[in-house]
Amino acid sequence: MEYQEGNILIDGIKIHYYRSGGEKPPMVLLHGATDDGLCWGRTAQELAEGYDVIMPDAQGHGLSDRLGPDFSFENHTKQAAGLVKELGLREPIIMGHSMGAGTTCNVAMEYPDLPKAIILEDPAWGMFPPKPENAEEARKNHEKIRAYQTEVAGLPLEDIKARCRKDNPTWPEEEIITWANSRKLWDKALFDGIGINTRPYEEIVARIQCPTLLIIAEKGIVSRETAENAARLWKSKAPFMWVYIEGAGHSIRREQYEAFKKALYDWLDMLN
Repeated sequence: MEYQEGNILIDGIKIHYYRSGGEKPPMVLLHGATDDGLCWGRTAQELAEGYDVIMPDAQGHGLSDRLGPDFSFENHTKQAAGLVKELGLREPIIMGHSMGAGTTCNVAMEYPDLPKAIILEDPAWGMFPPKPENAEEARKNHEKIRAYQTEVAGLPLEDIKARCRKDNPTWPEEEIITWANSRKLWDKALFDGIGINTRPYEEIVARIQCPTLLIIAEKGIVSRETAENAARLWKSKAPFMWVYIEGAGHSIRREQYEAFKKALYDWLDMLN
């Protein structure tokens, strides 16, 4: 994939981005925690045939600025909205994975006139904020993720690739390479706080106004029950759709790409 690279400043923070360009409808892709913009890989490459694809590195990731003492995940929301405005993107579709899906939801809530539609790949709905009875479990899970990511980041690059192949035997090599490269570029302060989106998903789905596609997986974070409840809580006149993909975990597009791609393009065709 050929792309342009650039930087913008949002409240004094440098945000690096990659862009396929062209006179096409814009689509912004927001990556998950410890990934970076290039981790959208083959998804972005195929989308670039019909869209001007923009892939920012979130603050604390990739080639964007590191996290400061005043950082909160709300900064990602302001920066994503700022990128849309700075680049003059008109009614972009915004797609996010995990942490990036949380940011996508926040943009749709706080800047309702900004996105044409949003796509959510397994957001952390039901995990954050944790219920009081699940707080200790959430803390332990948080520390487990921090320990794993920190351990992997400390390995030589070739060892990171080998670890990824072992842990994710179904991933294609191109996904392994971009994932491994991104492990060296995230700010270790990322896990100093707990939480990605401070709002419960019940509030999120009740406030979003634009068309929304939620893609979940058999071994992902969002359960069928949560997706069904989200559909019941949906208040907008715009369509809400959720798709369940078997045989995939949290990284749905890396593990069941063809099923993910079908869900994505079926919805985009309906949207257009």
